[in-house]
Amino acid sequence: MERFWVLSIASLDWTKFFFQTMLNPIDDLNGLGRVMLIPLIMGCSIVFVTMGIQIAVVINLIHYLQKMIANPESRFGYKGRTTYAISSVMTLLFIGHVFQVAVWAFVFVQIDEFSDYTTAFYHSMVNFASLGYGDIVMSEQWRLLGAVEASAGVLMFGLSAGVMLSIMSFLLAHDARLDGFRDEIKKHDGKKA
Repeated sequence: MERFWVLSIASLDWTKFFFQTMLNPIDDLNGLGRVMLIPLIMGCSIVFVTMGIQIAVVINLIHYLQKMIANPESRFGYKGRTTYAISSVMTLLFIGHVFQVAVWAFVFVQIDEFSDYTTAFYHSMVNFASLGYGDIVMSEQWRLLGAVEASAGVLMFGLSAGVMLSIMSFLLAHDARLDGFRDEIKKHDGKKA
């Protein structure tokens, strides 16, 4: 029983420290304070929005590819259709990433972190790609947003890589099945003659 009270007191002290750290200003080297909770909540909200964008792009890609593959009268041969599909997927995923970067840049301009959209977009692209050049640094108050955006970028690039691998695997397996069907038809037609 005594051990329970010690753990409870230790966890109470930890939660008190956590909330004081998150809600109260933290003195930095310049004596400026910042509140971490607001950028963290804002950053997580933007991550959910950009995640929704990426998921919407992926779902629309899958529906488009299903229609394209189901259409045997496609103007491309099945090898050309695979090349077209993979190129389309890569292009649309990249456009999805650029749109997510644009959302982050819009937020940076709205919170007056940058005065022009071009600089905000550049900084956002550097954050999203996790390059971290350091040529443009955000203010103390909003610096956490850059780290959250970098984390979101890593997640979104990982999602895109997984989607590309899945789609390429499906298309290559689909092409192999078509080759097998064509071989069977040729064998069957050869036996008739």
